[in-house]
Amino acid sequence: MSRRVEKYFPDILKMTKEEFREDINKNGIPSEYKGYISTFGAMVIQNGLIPALAYFEKTDANEKGNRKKIANIVKEFLKVKGDIRIDDKKKLCQYLADEVQTKRMSKDKLREIENKVIDISIALKLALRTFLEEK
Repeated sequence: MSRRVEKYFPDILKMTKEEFREDINKNGIPSEYKGYISTFGAMVIQNGLIPALAYFEKTDANEKGNRKKIANIVKEFLKVKGDIRIDDKKKLCQYLADEVQTKRMSKDKLREIENKVIDISIALKLALRTFLEEK
């Protein structure tokens, strides 16, 4: 585990417990989230941060779990660590796109956040494994 992931893990674990409190108290986090978090990291690397977040922040009535929970943890972590200043109601993908478009955020800063999000996704994958439901 990289030092950054190791550094992020305690906070991510705490945020995962909060975001998935109901699931954890029932039978554990549904296994669908294992696929969601695996997909998330790959999407960020392949498509970029903003498109990956756009996909994870949309609502899909046909999905079993709620992908937004993954995006919520990422957003909350970046907010707590001071990387972003975002209104709770605004989507992270929209915030980042607006910041870059209006030049309040440089593309280098966006790349820095993207790399941080990849590390966050690894820490989140480990945290989710801690609470996955028993089969």
